[in-house]
Amino acid sequence: MAQLAKKVKKLATFQFLNFKLLLNGRGFARFKKNYKLKGELGRGGFGVVYRAVRTSDETAVAVKFIKRRHVREWGKLNDQKVPMEICMLAKCTEITGVVRLYDWYSMPEGFLIVMERPYPCIDMFDFIRTQTKLDENLAKFLFRQVTETVLECVQKRVIHRDIKDENIVIDLVNGQTRLIDFGAATVLKKTNYTDFQGTRLYCPPEWFLHSLYLGEEAAVWSLGVLLYNMLNGRLPFRNEKDICTSHLLGPLPFYASLTGEAKDLIKKCLQFDPFVRISLKDIAEHTWVKAPTADWFTLSASASVVSPPDSDGDNAEVEVVEGTKPTDLSFLINLACR
Repeated sequence: MAQLAKKVKKLATFQFLNFKLLLNGRGFARFKKNYKLKGELGRGGFGVVYRAVRTSDETAVAVKFIKRRHVREWGKLNDQKVPMEICMLAKCTEITGVVRLYDWYSMPEGFLIVMERPYPCIDMFDFIRTQTKLDENLAKFLFRQVTETVLECVQKRVIHRDIKDENIVIDLVNGQTRLIDFGAATVLKKTNYTDFQGTRLYCPPEWFLHSLYLGEEAAVWSLGVLLYNMLNGRLPFRNEKDICTSHLLGPLPFYASLTGEAKDLIKKCLQFDPFVRISLKDIAEHTWVKAPTADWFTLSASASVVSPPDSDGDNAEVEVVEGTKPTDLSFLINLACR
């Protein structure tokens, strides 16, 4: 009975994985020597991410499992055929704002990708949700890091293609952001892409209208959507139709308290014409981004909870009454540690 219970527990840990194939894979045998799985962190359409620890020093790691049949693009690393996700992550792993790749293992059924797991941390989606919207200086502190990270990836000829709040984690100790989930990443090229693997509400209009886009210009659009979300607590567009007619709908609704520089940057990122859009380099040099901010501890302690803009689609400026309830950092840490 004890052995049966142990087997059931293992199967529950791996959930949908073909456990026999994993056990038969030499890659998994090596993985078991170095890491111990603790439970599931999350799952998406193409993989499952687990909590684990490195047995040599008890370092917390995240382990992503990808089935071979779900690999969307292949590349080569050390003369071995691997998912493009591993190749792109390996190229960017020394970038401070990218989650670090520790190791990877190949098995008959798929691949295990072992990555850094900042602790305690929270993703940007949950971080925004706990406060309705972010204080402008706090948003600037975080957005500046994300922009620098995307630029550094581009310098290594890597385009992420799925920049969004859920793919950015924040270290709650020091406010360091890290870009995660390189499942849609690929080699940056100067010509158009004709495949899209990211999140539709962060996708530029040229993809919906013409089924093509340029890598950097699409990244700029996604950054504009992200910044709007951070500062307003909601996405700028509700659906594909809104994105495709954004140039006809008039100005986006903003909080009245937002500075002109913040609004200017968002508008430049969300230019309908990709050739008129601000460049990644110019985002980093924008007045709003370059303006100094306080440190993480001061910013996170002084943020306020406020009411969101009206959700009726009105394009008028929204007047907001600022709240006085400070962000409870201990609450966020507890949330991240669940």
